[in-house]
Amino acid sequence: MKFTCEKSVLLGVLSNLSRSVAVRSSVPSLEGIHVVVDSSHANFESFNLEFGLQTFLEVSDSESGEIVVPSKIFLDIVKKMPDALISISSEDLNLKIRCLDSEFSLPCIDPKDFPKLPQIEDEQPISMYSETLKNMIKQTIFSVSSDAEQNIHSGELIEVENGTLTIAAVDGFRMAVRKERVDIENNFKIVAPGKALSEILRLVPPENESLAIYISERYIFFKFDNYTFLSRLLDGNFIDYKSAIPSGCETKIRVNVKDMIECIERVSVVVDDRLQSPVRGTFKDGTIFLSCATQIGVSSDRFDSKIEGKPIEIAFNDKYMIEALKNCESDEVVIEMVSPLKPIKILPIEGEHFTFLVLPVRLK
Repeated sequence: MKFTCEKSVLLGVLSNLSRSVAVRSSVPSLEGIHVVVDSSHANFESFNLEFGLQTFLEVSDSESGEIVVPSKIFLDIVKKMPDALISISSEDLNLKIRCLDSEFSLPCIDPKDFPKLPQIEDEQPISMYSETLKNMIKQTIFSVSSDAEQNIHSGELIEVENGTLTIAAVDGFRMAVRKERVDIENNFKIVAPGKALSEILRLVPPENESLAIYISERYIFFKFDNYTFLSRLLDGNFIDYKSAIPSGCETKIRVNVKDMIECIERVSVVVDDRLQSPVRGTFKDGTIFLSCATQIGVSSDRFDSKIEGKPIEIAFNDKYMIEALKNCESDEVVIEMVSPLKPIKILPIEGEHFTFLVLPVRLK
């Protein structure tokens, strides 16, 4: 095997692939990057049995062959190389890396030990812009559960129904739902690991370009640029998020997001994280009044807002409410409440492209 390419290009590829390499695996090949060279391309792939990444580079001075290179040392060597052309070659299970006057030799792993990655077959793709997908993940990923016992809720529901793509996440204290219209006839419902979707946020480039999502029986695939990212799906029954959203509304508030966040941040200065003291909110007569009383001290603040319906007093976790508001990505939102014991619902001023729920804290 042999090829030559620019150091900067190779470094970018190895940096991305290293994120899906297994750490301290009982299968040594999973700690490496599988490299396959043909006439004009070097193909790279990594896989940790949960998710993986495939890509390729156009290369020069190439000779066909394949090898599995230990990921960490390969990446560290390329990082330290001068900014110039790098020549990679292998003989038997030994890899040589040359760049100007620098040269390294590494023992490698038999490529026969590297597992064959799942492939896209005849699945119908969901086509969408990368910025839209990243926004959908970003606006829901904060609600993914970190509870190891709730394995299914450590992922996000991805559902297509009647041309609407929905991504939903829940952790028992809050819920985030994001919707977009897509051009696909098939309906399906799967759960993708939150960890894998977090990797998509890092991997998809900032340029707003088209990408494709493919769903198979056990895997989800994302194709963008020269990359294919794949992840196992989670097994289990995801919560019926539709029935969790309260119907009706007794109190409706149109609120400036910045004003609400700043007010919560001020009163929660006295919150003791160990005791999880809630913020108490009173909504009436065009005024939002927030207060908090803890062993540290007592705080209060208020600001004006448009309030319709019955006055209500409700308590909530400051961090959960702030995270939901920050992920609205809009200047104003509508907050709807039914009672002090029903979830607080946060909606856009127009449309229904997102719905956030924050469970209240029972008032003493």
